[in-house]
Amino acid sequence: MNLGSLILLIGTIAIILTLISSLISRQKRNWVLQFLQHFCGTLFVISGFVKAIDPLGTAYKMEQYFGEFATTFADTWMSWISPLFPYLSSHSTGFAITMIVLEIVLGIMLILGIWKKLTAWAFFLLVLFFTVLTGFTFLTGYVPTGKSFFAFDAWGPYTISNMRVTDCGCFGDFIKLEPKVSFFKDVVLLIPAIFFLLASRSMTALLPERAGKRITLGVGVMILAFCLWNSFYDLPVIDFRPFRENVDLRGQKIAEEDAQANVEITAWLLKNKSTGR
Repeated sequence: MNLGSLILLIGTIAIILTLISSLISRQKRNWVLQFLQHFCGTLFVISGFVKAIDPLGTAYKMEQYFGEFATTFADTWMSWISPLFPYLSSHSTGFAITMIVLEIVLGIMLILGIWKKLTAWAFFLLVLFFTVLTGFTFLTGYVPTGKSFFAFDAWGPYTISNMRVTDCGCFGDFIKLEPKVSFFKDVVLLIPAIFFLLASRSMTALLPERAGKRITLGVGVMILAFCLWNSFYDLPVIDFRPFRENVDLRGQKIAEEDAQANVEITAWLLKNKSTGR
């Protein structure tokens, strides 16, 4: 599955949930707001679930981020914050599990329309957090090796090998997104996030508030147990990793080498970085 087909799936689910909500309650509603609730909520549930399958993968990714942040802030006026990141890195598994559970629970809260003001603020802050991570990942492509991220005058042309973290891990190993795509995805999500803040009182509840709260708390407990099981007791129940069991890594490597050997290069296209010619 690619990002386009995933968005189509999420959009279809959001439309179905919106129609179900309209049948349950005939109160006056904002259809755009309601659709965005269900779309963003479904997106968060799916995104969180594919990471809950393998929380250690997210933990390793957060270790990369924390290591790079420690180095990035060490030589700036914010060097006082740098020692915080090694501490966070040593607790990356707990941090990852907390973030995954929060993402899924927040998705359920959006779909069900409960704790409206809290949900709106939590969604905005979490999307903002994701935007900082994906933005850092993408923008380091402009930072030459050995240069500080904040030395903006030293930035050069975008080079993929310059990136400090190769991908954001937004969908774990289920779908690998290019850093640029991940960043702009989160920038776009800031639009409904701000909309939710401005119109939180008009958000629609799919179920009665008491039932919605019970479901949300129950899902949170189950997802926490699910993450702990996949982290400490067994392999992921659905393994998207490239080195999963029964995968012939040697055969894949040979096939890749054969494919490269059969490519015939007929010309080279060179570009002058100074003139662009």
